[in-house]
Amino acid sequence: MHHASLKVALALSTALVAGSAYAGWVTPKTSGLGLMYNCSPEATCQVQTTNGANPGGYRLLNARSTPVVLGGVMIGRVLDRVWRSRSDNTQYVFGTRVVLNRRDWSGSGLPYAIDDIFRYGFSASYPIETGWRRARSSDLRIEQVGRTAIGTNQGIKTYDLTVVDFAVPLIFPDNTPPEDDDEEDLTIAEDPDEGVEPEEEETEEEPRRLRSAWLYIRTTATGYELGTDSIRLWNAGSAEGQPQESLWFNGFRPTF
Repeated sequence: MHHASLKVALALSTALVAGSAYAGWVTPKTSGLGLMYNCSPEATCQVQTTNGANPGGYRLLNARSTPVVLGGVMIGRVLDRVWRSRSDNTQYVFGTRVVLNRRDWSGSGLPYAIDDIFRYGFSASYPIETGWRRARSSDLRIEQVGRTAIGTNQGIKTYDLTVVDFAVPLIFPDNTPPEDDDEEDLTIAEDPDEGVEPEEEETEEEPRRLRSAWLYIRTTATGYELGTDSIRLWNAGSAEGQPQESLWFNGFRPTF
């Protein structure tokens, strides 16, 4: 567990109010109707218009890259990062990015699909803000975001203030077969502009990989830790022949 100096309670609200001046950060609701925030049109919820990983004005503290393996087949990676504000050491940003390879993992001839990306370990007592930023121009943005543990087609959405749900469908077109291509090679070093390398040769009709944008959660905290079951990928069964399924991963989460 990593600790930063704890400031008075006023810092909690001050940091988030001051940070709200950055375009694109949104505060998901904690009660009432309209649980999910609609991140459309394009610019809504987008905290940076330039490509890269760093949300802007933050120092990278730690990073992880975890393979996603099903049926002995590497189908992608989950990237997990935590940053801290350069001007306020109680303000943290937790970032997630998912890369899916076009591979046949089950013998069905279809690549895997993901509908929602969840992060766990937050607090009802500490406000959060959410946003996204592309690492590459082809990255998929958030469609919706909300504080719930109920994903697409999983049932009626109810509030859970310890969880953030990013609806970012990563679903390959059904009309093209998987390819046996390499896994995504993504560094976890201090690289604020990770992923801005030239685009690979692929078309919208036959993408070799699907990549989410960087998905951000900003909150005040005393520090961070690596926790079990901190990130969940949800397959809602939207793609043909695929069951509803959760994939769980260790990940960074705030300490309070």
